[in-house]
Amino acid sequence: MPLEPVQPAPSSERTAPPLLPLRDLLDQWDRTAAELYEAKQTGKARGPETGLPSLDAELSGALLPGVHIAHGVPGVGKTAFALQIAATCGCPCLLVTAEMQPLELLRRITARVTKTFLGKFKTGELPPAQAGELARKAIKTTPALALLDATSAYATSADIVNGAEATRRLAPENPHLLIVVDSLHSWSEGGQGEEYVRLGEHLAALRQITARLKCPVLAISERNRASMDKGGLSAGAGHRSIEYAAETVFDLGCEKDAKPDANGEVEVLLRIEKNRNGAKGKKIKLLFNGALQQFREEQP
Repeated sequence: MPLEPVQPAPSSERTAPPLLPLRDLLDQWDRTAAELYEAKQTGKARGPETGLPSLDAELSGALLPGVHIAHGVPGVGKTAFALQIAATCGCPCLLVTAEMQPLELLRRITARVTKTFLGKFKTGELPPAQAGELARKAIKTTPALALLDATSAYATSADIVNGAEATRRLAPENPHLLIVVDSLHSWSEGGQGEEYVRLGEHLAALRQITARLKCPVLAISERNRASMDKGGLSAGAGHRSIEYAAETVFDLGCEKDAKPDANGEVEVLLRIEKNRNGAKGKKIKLLFNGALQQFREEQP
């Protein structure tokens, strides 16, 4: 299925890119400076937050508009990482799931929020009334999170834009919005042509979406085989634009065959390989509890 452009205009109605003498940017400059100053003075969020204090600090306070990429070794918890940010970002969030079924994502949110082992929701050991109560408790903590099920049908760019605008209306008083795509590669499989072409088209679509909606997009990426274990800036599989077009690139890694500690946690090292809004190269130690689907920062 071909990728559907975001509201394509007839060639006769093409809008040319604006020519902007620097002085024409001053009104926008002044508005942005005032917004940033107010946010700094009042403690208001500048945008969707990751909920990980050290990471937010390195991102100048929040995920800013643009495409953000996260990749990591298999089993490190990439989906859990993205899902936790989606559920705790503090603003409306649309999660485009092209890998996991929506009900499984709800199980994982419920496990993290209620501190109930994920496996208990799959074995039948919880009475239905108790399981339902736990799910409802979890949903109350994230009322403005919506799932676009791209496992059952291909999600076009227009589907994502429409879904994001509808999700925004779940909390109209909040000025921010986040879109999460899990994963870029699985989503792009609905396109046509070779992988390189598909990925290029879908990355371009994400850039269109973030520019149109003025919001960040966090996309999970697969790693290429050569960088499967070592990671790095160029570890995204299939297309160079994965790193070149991104605002930030997060690399999640852990020791091979790492075993959970007494608390059920495994140390995960998050490396900021690229950061247009701060310093790159920062390493942040996280602890991941797979049973609870929870990331937290390791305390010094």
